[in-house]
Amino acid sequence: MAVLIEEESIVIGETVDLVAQKGRVYRTKIEDRLKSGPFLVGVPSRGGAHMPVFQDDIIYLVFYRETGRYITQMKVLAIEKRGEIRYMWLLQQTTPQKDQRREAYRVPVRFDVIIFEYMEDIEQSLMQEGEEAKAVTLEAANSKDISNTGIALMTKTEYELDSNYILRLLFETTFSGVNRIGSPDKEPPLHVAARVMRCLPWRDSKMFNVGMQFFGMTKNESEYVARYVLTEQQKQIKNRRR
Repeated sequence: MAVLIEEESIVIGETVDLVAQKGRVYRTKIEDRLKSGPFLVGVPSRGGAHMPVFQDDIIYLVFYRETGRYITQMKVLAIEKRGEIRYMWLLQQTTPQKDQRREAYRVPVRFDVIIFEYMEDIEQSLMQEGEEAKAVTLEAANSKDISNTGIALMTKTEYELDSNYILRLLFETTFSGVNRIGSPDKEPPLHVAARVMRCLPWRDSKMFNVGMQFFGMTKNESEYVARYVLTEQQKQIKNRRR
């Protein structure tokens, strides 16, 4: 029987989920752990087929506590067979991160998001044009959902947990009553700092589902995002009633 010593520690005997490279989730159990660190788990299967995993692969391990869900990266050190059962040794690569399930309402909505390298002075790095612009553009992504406190993105890049970025949010509709760019159907872009709280492969694709938490926003910026979330929420409720 598993005995919990620390909230964020993985314990022998507990059931965990493994996320394969293509995003499929497989359930298994922690069988053993060496003093040097590696965990022994059974290679799980679904539909009669073993999880597609090879030595040196990086996969995600998910475990659960009363306080929430925790995610960590694991490297496959070795795969071995004992009788008819296949096992693999996993070495933890990152500190377990709590999957932030926000209390704030999350509205599913799609709009364009530009991801930049993080710089503390957002205005200085992004508001200049042409050759004087300092921020490095990393990727153009799409939103999956947004709340008052964070956003989920679909990206082509796997981003490290706890890393910081600047996001340019390109809202599609006018909702604030203030439109600095003079367009009748689009809001001015909002630049916010965000920290990666989750990055998981997305189903059977080469995309990643990245959860980011906003930080350092001013009161006006927080209210701006809140108005957008409320407007989209009301619009979707109205459409469902039709």
